[in-house]
Amino acid sequence: MQIFKSLEEYNIQEQPVATIGTFDGVHLGHKAVIKHLISEAKKRNTKSLLITFEPHPRIVLNRNAKELRLITNIVEKAQHLENVGLDYLLILPFTYDFSQKTAREFIKEYLIEKLNVQAMTIGYDHNFGNMNAETEDLETLIRSFNIEVERIPEMDINEVAVSSTKIREAIKTGKVSYANSLLGYNYQICGTVVHGNKLGRELGFPTANLMLKFKLKLIPADGVYMVKIIHNNVDYKGMMNIGYKPTVQSADKTIEVHIIDFDNIIYGENIQVFLIKRIRNEISFMNIDELKSQLQKDKNFVIENY
Repeated sequence: MQIFKSLEEYNIQEQPVATIGTFDGVHLGHKAVIKHLISEAKKRNTKSLLITFEPHPRIVLNRNAKELRLITNIVEKAQHLENVGLDYLLILPFTYDFSQKTAREFIKEYLIEKLNVQAMTIGYDHNFGNMNAETEDLETLIRSFNIEVERIPEMDINEVAVSSTKIREAIKTGKVSYANSLLGYNYQICGTVVHGNKLGRELGFPTANLMLKFKLKLIPADGVYMVKIIHNNVDYKGMMNIGYKPTVQSADKTIEVHIIDFDNIIYGENIQVFLIKRIRNEISFMNIDELKSQLQKDKNFVIENY
């Protein structure tokens, strides 16, 4: 997959089949649209193109931007898109001036004049640009420029419509197994290992304290999770605690990962953590011995159920 970070970089001569959107999470519903896009491009003997934006439009338009948390950063999004088999990814810088373009202007200036798009695949509820909802229909508007367009019907998983909103809510409430079933993969967080209070090592459960690189990353609910960790391209099983460590009365929220059968010093290094299942709530114990006993139970659970 080729990635273009501006129109100036885009130098493709084909007339692609395109789709457009934020695609946060690249979930199963998104993948249905993208797979159809790829199939349609192959039928036409051309390439598939996905147009997305950076930063997220809500940040620029200040629509509850402070509350915005995302499932994927742009690097993760690109990786998932490549895994699906997309040919081209165009990341358009999203600015306020850009947001003021009407759908008609965007189609003419971008899809026709700059990208030479011959057909489009769009999701069941997708719109773009400023449109008059009462008088304009996106499909009709696109076809008026001699671009063929097809909407993909709403995709259901176990009779529940897939959406980024539902997935975010599931992650926020700790229902990561359910979120994973809608995503089609295990939710991940990535970060740099930083120094902590070393309590985990004293307890016999050394932890890697994570500082997230992507500040808009959606953090799951507090609690203990069964996870997979990737460090230097090697997979490890482990458990992760998100919260305030009430037993030792920590004032700061932390993300700590205990990597099973791993005792290397990795401060300053990056790890990927994939959440598989939430084991339990964060609990305040009467003493350190009770905490150690529960941590051993958590570890045994991971080993037996991984």
